[in-house]
Amino acid sequence: MTAPDRVGRYEIVRRLGKSMTDVYLAIDTVENRKTALKLIESQDSANRLLLEAERRGAAIQQELQQVDPRMVQVYDVGDADGYFFVAMQYVEGHTLSEILRAESAVEPTRAAVIALEICEQLAKFHAWQSTVVHGDIKPSNVHLGPNDTVRLLDFGIAKTLRADRDATAHQFGSPSYCAPERLTRSAVDQQSDLWAVGATLYEMVTGVPPYQAESTRKLEELIRSKRPPRALPVSCPRALRLVVMKALAPEPHQRYASAVDFQKDLQAFLEHRQTLAEREYRAANAAGATIEAAREVLRKATRTIARAKRALKLASATAWFAAGMGLWIGGALVWQMAPWKQLERPRHVQAAAPMKLPPPISRDEELRGLYKQDAESVLAAYRASADPSLHNFDWQKAEVCLERAVQLGAADDATLERLLLSKGYATLQRIEGGRYSDQAAAKLRLYARDQFRSAAAKQPKDPEPHLALARVYVYSLPNVDEAMAEFAAAEEAGAELGRREIEQQGDVYRFKALAEAGTAPKAAFADADHARRLYERVRGYDQVEAHLKEIEGIKPSPARKPVNNRRRRWR
Repeated sequence: MTAPDRVGRYEIVRRLGKSMTDVYLAIDTVENRKTALKLIESQDSANRLLLEAERRGAAIQQELQQVDPRMVQVYDVGDADGYFFVAMQYVEGHTLSEILRAESAVEPTRAAVIALEICEQLAKFHAWQSTVVHGDIKPSNVHLGPNDTVRLLDFGIAKTLRADRDATAHQFGSPSYCAPERLTRSAVDQQSDLWAVGATLYEMVTGVPPYQAESTRKLEELIRSKRPPRALPVSCPRALRLVVMKALAPEPHQRYASAVDFQKDLQAFLEHRQTLAEREYRAANAAGATIEAAREVLRKATRTIARAKRALKLASATAWFAAGMGLWIGGALVWQMAPWKQLERPRHVQAAAPMKLPPPISRDEELRGLYKQDAESVLAAYRASADPSLHNFDWQKAEVCLERAVQLGAADDATLERLLLSKGYATLQRIEGGRYSDQAAAKLRLYARDQFRSAAAKQPKDPEPHLALARVYVYSLPNVDEAMAEFAAAEEAGAELGRREIEQQGDVYRFKALAEAGTAPKAAFADADHARRLYERVRGYDQVEAHLKEIEGIKPSPARKPVNNRRRRWR
């Protein structure tokens, strides 16, 4: 399809990618923001099924924003200029297929982490109130953003499963990532998603899909034959090889029962614990291993007897020689150990103490450090930036990493404070990106505030919990006095307020001024003046110019003329 220059209010910049549909980088001329714009020619009758799938997929994707904040946000869906379009959040980064083209393969540990995050998202989607199956998981539909934030793309063929059905028909899909039973029955279910994750993990480690053929027909025949794929390279750890092979087992009952089980095994591999795949492999091979062990014992015994026979033949010839050598060596040792020899040793040799080596770092300690480092990179990125939005930071990843560090024994106040901060920010991010009832959103706002309060109690001298609380009192639970008190506490703890925080201070006064405009014009004008002076300090930042225009109309109430109560004199 030749790219148009413009569709509706969206100006096309360049193509981002293509699968069943074309996706372009576009500028939303109304909201003045970048978008990822998916286009399908709506006049083409051949696209009827594809249009239905994309409409359904966009609706599902909007629902799933409530489940996981990593979900790419859908801004708008509609028809314009002969195209059906889906306008989505544009996120910097690359697809996994682009990374594989550039790097050939992914280091096994990194591959396991990416697969684990895919499983985390699938576990939420599969457990959603109406079970969602993605249906087209493959490297080109896995997006890696800053800090390797994993996002699933392209829900065009995603479907919901009714409670009375465990599979649904499909018309699309990529054969290289389709399970054998899916190709046989043309049905997609949760197992289809898990098999596709296994195939994607295989490709990350090897650089190629598990099955390849010269045509689509032969490829599908090869997968349906249930032959195992080629062996993974020796550079892939044995534990991970067993996880991949279990995920790609020919029969569904041999694979992982759920995304949660798959996720747990990947986490066990990363933490150097025994995986379910290893336990099953050892159990299946226990009988063969026992027989082989017995044979090895017999071989060792035979070699020992043979060596003993040869030793007996030499014993008579060497006995006297050995005895003589023993006497000679013994005498020499006695001479060397004599008291007068000890006196000849240098003093520094006598006084030397044995060198003490530092205790080795345990695996748990090493993993705790890695998890804390990953989480700290998210917190540090937010701290160092002036970005007003929470959506450009992976708070959920920070939360998950810190929870794992705590599970591995990191119970110090600094780690617990970071975990509470991450939980609070992840909650605020979820509120901003989701559609919650007023009652549910109110509860989540209070939960976020309580997490930040607990963080401040853990580390009283850290300014970050106070800045987080200030944000809550600006946008979630607006209160000028509370917000300014938290900003003051942060500054007292050593924080330097940047443009983001100054705009937040202006915002809380603006909100109050707008609320007072109809009932207390004098107070509204005073608060608007506070907001105006703060905004003037950061002209050009974020939405400051729009906010200044918004409070232009707040004026002090005109002074009333004094009323003359004197009675007129009538002549």
